[in-house]
Order: sequence, then C-alpha cells, then structure tokens
Amino acid sequence: MGRPERPHRRTGVAKSSLLADIPCPPETYAWVMLLAPEKLYFELGRLIAEMPDLTSGPVTPEVRRWLTSVTAVVKSSGGLTEPLQLAMACDNLDGPLRARHAETITNILHRVLVKAEANAPREIRGSVLVIGENLDAYVAMRQLLTSATADALLVEPDAAAKLLADYAILAPERVTVRVLADEAQYRSSLIEAIERWEQRFGDGRTLMVRLAAANTLFERLVLLDDDRAWVVGVPFSHLAKRTHTTLVRMRPEEEVRKIAVYSEIWNEAKPL
Repeated sequence: MGRPERPHRRTGVAKSSLLADIPCPPETYAWVMLLAPEKLYFELGRLIAEMPDLTSGPVTPEVRRWLTSVTAVVKSSGGLTEPLQLAMACDNLDGPLRARHAETITNILHRVLVKAEANAPREIRGSVLVIGENLDAYVAMRQLLTSATADALLVEPDAAAKLLADYAILAPERVTVRVLADEAQYRSSLIEAIERWEQRFGDGRTLMVRLAAANTLFERLVLLDDDRAWVVGVPFSHLAKRTHTTLVRMRPEEEVRKIAVYSEIWNEAKPL
C-alpha cells in the first residue's frame, strides 16, 4: 500500500470549454502526476459513487466540479485515449447528444476502474463494488453483509423503514444488526419498522437502533465486525434506484480511524 507515486508525464488533453471556469481545469500539455494504482482505484470508486445525473437537468457548478475531478483522475491514470475521449464528452455534455456523451463519461470511468483494479495490489482488489447492470444494490449489500460473522453496523443519518426492510434483513441470522441514525434526521417510519422486526423475529434476530446527537451524522457507512468499513455513495433509500454508483471499502489506515470514531459515537448514542 505504500508504493511511491509514479513520475509525471506530459499529456495532450485539450482544454474543455465546459470546464473552463472551474479552478484547476485540464490544460493543454499540463504536467500530470500519475497516481499509484491503489490510490487511483479508490479515487475512481469514490467518483462513481458521487456521480450526478449527467443525462438531464442543468450543468450546475457542482456537476462541473465533479467533471473536473473526473478529468484530473482519468488523466492521472496514464492512458492516452480515455482522457481525450473524456474531454470531448465533457465539452459537449450540454449539447444535443447529451445522453450519448453522458454514457461515454460513465463507460470511460468504468473502463479505467477495471484497469486500476487489475493493477492494484491483490489484497485490495474487490474493494469497490460497482452497482449497475451486472450487480444490483440488493446483491451488493447481501455480498457485504453475509461476509460479517458477528456484527454489522449500518450508519444512515435519515434512516427510515426501507433500511431495515430492504437491507438489514440481508444480514445472516447469527449477526447482530445495529443501526445508527441522527436524532434530528431519522424518519418516523423507522420506529414502525423496528416494531415489525420485533413482531416477526422476536428474540431470534438481534437488532439494536440508536440515535446520535442531532445533526452530527453526515455519511452513510457499513461497518462489519469492527474491522471493515465501506462507504455508501448515496442514501440507502436511493441505492436501488441509481443506475451507477459504488460501495467503496476504505483504505486500511482510514478504516481504523473510522471504526474507532463510530465506536465512540455508538457508545454515546441513545437507544430508540
């Protein structure tokens, strides 16, 4: 995991007019730092998780910033064809062939991700689960939760009934399921879902739900057995609706910190 980043190389991606007013846009013949394979792999997973709707709606400053980040990361992969194709698609995203260019951007990200995973150290391969045509949200979550042996903590600030009915239920019966929500954001349907869970399973399946202090939770996570941490790119309620997103495992050094932080938050949270 400690590989040095590869040396700079010169790339000839033309400047995109769509990104021209964004800080640090791609520049002609700019020197680009090539990312180490493992860093590239995780960055691509994060960007796919955060992918906005590229097929419709205005190209907002947030979308432009995302496009700028994507452009920089794809350039840092060291490829020649993908950065050129990406620049053209970004430049014409708000044109008449928007759907085609949005698909091009998505496909490029996925191709570069596959290459990055193949080049990444063996121990971190499989740390990015791409939800899309070949892997739906329920299969992906089942794949994660069935890997737990004793404990699964689902962190969702605005947790609602769907979290329990659609995802927590996928954990093996032997696993204790814990849900951590935000006191100011959780939905009332969560209480009803807890009651239905207790009626259905009684003492046969352990469920614990707690509320963290108001407005202190801002991310969505799956923490397994206190040693593995996965980031969910969108709310659990939207996970099955997204055509393209990812579940990304944190890098080892980040996992240790994140698990420790949420252990404290859980201990201080109030039972619901």
